[in-house]
Amino acid sequence: MKVCTDSCIFGAWISVPHSTKQILDIGTGTGLLSLMLAQKSTANITAIEIDKDAYAQAKFNFENSKWKESISIILGDLRTYSFDKKFDFIICNPPFFKDKIVSYTTAEQIAKHSTHLQIEELFFAIDKLLQQDGKCALLFPYFRKEEIEKIAAQYHLQLEKTLYLKQTPNHDFFRYIALFSKDKVERIEHQSFSIKDKQDSYSEEIKNLLQPYYLNL
Repeated sequence: MKVCTDSCIFGAWISVPHSTKQILDIGTGTGLLSLMLAQKSTANITAIEIDKDAYAQAKFNFENSKWKESISIILGDLRTYSFDKKFDFIICNPPFFKDKIVSYTTAEQIAKHSTHLQIEELFFAIDKLLQQDGKCALLFPYFRKEEIEKIAAQYHLQLEKTLYLKQTPNHDFFRYIALFSKDKVERIEHQSFSIKDKQDSYSEEIKNLLQPYYLNL
């Protein structure tokens, strides 16, 4: 599984409250989001991954990072795994392409499509595992925005902050990043960025976000 720019933007944009002690990364893949959050939080991070190859890659990445003491990984299914704790913050870049063309391999289907973990199942798990004053952050295709917000509301999650992403100023929005809270939200903050500018270089907003994580930008 390749590291996607929108996933990097997701990890860079999300801010973790200073009081956070326990983070859950659902479907960690290569471990990208856990590693990014470890760089800006002192919390203990638990990552869960169902695919054996992705689990092995993430485990290798964690063990060879300077944050290995704060990140642990589980090989398991979110829907059936029995966690022994709740979390202050949950982050997930879940399967994307509901009702779209299905990828060829089983691993790709799990990573890219909603054929394995349904959105309702994801929110059910978040509701069960999130502390009463916790927050969760999600990355989805923009066309699923209304669906996600409707399901979140059913679980009494308040929309706190959103980021809409375009590929360039001339494109439509294609990614939707949202931060939800179990606490009451007084004001929702909305932002929108283009990844590239009209000259096909990273936009200034994206450069500012990614510079702490990219070696060359």
